[in-house]
Amino acid sequence: MAQVLVKFFATIREVTGVKSIELEVGNIRELLKLLVQTYGNKFKDTVLDNDTGELKQFFSCMINGKRIELLEGYDTVLKDNDAVALFPPVGGG
Repeated sequence: MAQVLVKFFATIREVTGVKSIELEVGNIRELLKLLVQTYGNKFKDTVLDNDTGELKQFFSCMINGKRIELLEGYDTVLKDNDAVALFPPVGGG
């Protein structure tokens, strides 16, 4: 288990009501489960795909600035003082 800082952005921040939270977890999959337990169905419905339990399409999760897809995905092991950032889809023009 590692002590990590989880940062929320845009609509995810609106759902949680906070900019960040410190949690003790082992990997990203466990982190998402803990966030659902902490913030409830509104977080789950906003952020997670009902079928897979993973992030909805176009949502991003980064650990220390690296996308989890470039690491070990949802099984990426977290270390003490890691910074995890959750982003909703971002549009631009």
